[in-house]
Amino acid sequence: MNDITSPKSNVCCPAPRYYGQHCSFPCPQNCQEGHCHIIDGTCLGCNDGYRGPTCDEKCPDQTYGPECQQICGNCKNKESCHHVNGSCLNGCDRGVYGEHCNKACNNNTYGPNCSTKCGNCLYLYGEQCHHVTGQCPRGCGDGFHGDLCNQVLESSSSDPAPTSQLSNALYACVTIIILSVTLNIFFIIRQLRSTMCRKQNNKEHLDKRSVGRIKGTEQLDNFSKSVYDKAEDNTAYQELGEIKESQYDKLS
Repeated sequence: MNDITSPKSNVCCPAPRYYGQHCSFPCPQNCQEGHCHIIDGTCLGCNDGYRGPTCDEKCPDQTYGPECQQICGNCKNKESCHHVNGSCLNGCDRGVYGEHCNKACNNNTYGPNCSTKCGNCLYLYGEQCHHVTGQCPRGCGDGFHGDLCNQVLESSSSDPAPTSQLSNALYACVTIIILSVTLNIFFIIRQLRSTMCRKQNNKEHLDKRSVGRIKGTEQLDNFSKSVYDKAEDNTAYQELGEIKESQYDKLS
């Protein structure tokens, strides 16, 4: 049975969209499914986009939907969305699209209505340019520069050699310089070692010569002493012989 009875008057309303004495007042139009309190007419719930006891207040700015719990998207010029369905009446702001303007531009596009193509970004991890400004998060690709990476470098347009070849040439030059410095250091150390060895050998040779000279001097002294001793012996023999001869003459 669809009749609703008032607890005070015991009056039964023939339909749920009325309230008051004799059910003579229609429920507020924004009550959910037309249901309201049979005595005071307060809504038992509001339609989407409305709030308040009698559901006569629209959702405040930047909200919409059931009980005004939904947040508006990025509408153009920061305008509020429709209080019922959340759509942006004058379109979306820069860098977003969709019915509620809550989807960022994709497919390498950015700007108003996602109608502008991104520049020549350096896509290291698959990311695209910024959906609002169009700037490249990782910088520009080879041969391009500028805030949007859409300007061609003069050197890249006039120089036919690609950047990779220039990098290889620079790497080769650096390698050659490092090898040259290493070899020079090696030869310098080798030369120093050779000089030190020669000095050491010369010192040892001088030491040996000095030792030889000392030994020669000692031998010469020993030889001179031996000769001197022999000479003294000979002199003594001669003197003894002369004495013997003189004695012999006397006897004869």
